[in-house]
Amino acid sequence: MEDQKAVFEECYSTAKNISSPLLKYFVKYNEFEKKGYNIDPYTYTKLTIHSMLVFRLIEKEIESMDLSYEEKNTVDVLKRYKNRDISDLSPKNYLKFSVWINNEGNLRYRLSDVRQDLKEESMWTMVTAYLVPHTNILKTSNGIFLKAAMKYDLIEL
Repeated sequence: MEDQKAVFEECYSTAKNISSPLLKYFVKYNEFEKKGYNIDPYTYTKLTIHSMLVFRLIEKEIESMDLSYEEKNTVDVLKRYKNRDISDLSPKNYLKFSVWINNEGNLRYRLSDVRQDLKEESMWTMVTAYLVPHTNILKTSNGIFLKAAMKYDLIEL
């Protein structure tokens, strides 16, 4: 068990070069921002997964930073999401991502409010649904990631 922990902790190491994943994330986030935070649900969900990867890579650096109240709340939401502890279903923290299929086998993706009860629509059946961090969380986390990258010189240009 101790070996597993050591392998997991290794992904946090600042000795590893994490410049490339950070740059890729910032490029993807910038595209999202240019579109006015209006992208399709599938792409948005992939961006949240990428955000969680970046968070895990630089979590130790973020914990040692002096953060504002909003930034601390965002980090708390990301930590809980990372550990799959979604006990606070606040609509300001999460969105509901759902996958729908019709009789012809076509898929449709939706993002909706966590409080919204998703009902079957004519000719569309919901396959699955899960929570993803809200766009406000992503906006704030991007700022945190950028601060950490600049403060700890994590990006090589």
